[in-house]
Amino acid sequence: MHKGLLITFEGLDACGKSTQIELLKKYINNRTDNQNFVFVKEPGGTKLGEKIRFLFQNYEEDSPSPKTELFLMLSSRAQLYDKLVKPSLEQGKIVIADRYIDSTVAYQAFGRDVLPIEEIKHLNALATENLQPDLTFYLKIKPEISYSRKMLSSNLDRFEKAPLSFFKKVYKGYEYLAETEAKRYHIINATDTISNIHNEIVSSIEKLIVAKIKRH
Repeated sequence: MHKGLLITFEGLDACGKSTQIELLKKYINNRTDNQNFVFVKEPGGTKLGEKIRFLFQNYEEDSPSPKTELFLMLSSRAQLYDKLVKPSLEQGKIVIADRYIDSTVAYQAFGRDVLPIEEIKHLNALATENLQPDLTFYLKIKPEISYSRKMLSSNLDRFEKAPLSFFKKVYKGYEYLAETEAKRYHIINATDTISNIHNEIVSSIEKLIVAKIKRH
C-alpha cells in the first residue's frame, strides 16, 4: 500500500486536458508543498519512454500495427511506473498523470479492437503492478466536437489523423469506464469554460488531499 496519491486525466483528443494540466501546474507551483507533486505524461515521461512516444506517434515508414501500438504503450508505461511513479508514491508524493491505463482500454480495446477488454486490463496490471488511480478526471466531450477542434490544427501526429469513426469507438470506451469505474471517475463537462473546469478540478483535488491527511 503506497503512501501517495495517483490522479489521472483522461479524455478524447482536443478535450482541453493539456490546458487544464498546465493551469493545475501553475496552481500547484504556488503551493508551499509543491515539492510533493509530480507530473507525468503518457506515453513518455522517461528518456526511454520519450523515444517510444516518438515511435508511437510519428513512425510512418513501417507504421506500427494495432498490436504493436499496444505493446509500445505498455512498454512506456512499465518504464514510467518503475522509474518514477512507484518511487514517488512510496515517498508519499501526489502523482498527476496525463493519461494512464484507461487510455489503453479506450484507445486500444475499443478504438483499435486489438484484444478483449479484460485481456488489456490484465496487461495494464502487469505493467503497473495493478496500480489503480485514486481519482480520474474524465473531460467528457462528444467525438464530433473533439474531431472538429482537432482538425483546426495543421500539426497532427499519426495517431491523431485517425478518422472520426475511430474516435467514436474511443468515446464508447470512456463511457464504459465512467460507468464501470464510477467510484474513482470524476466526469467533467469539457465544453464548460476553462476557468470553471479548472476550479472544479482544484476543488476535487483539495478534498482528496484533505481526506489523505485525515487517513494518516
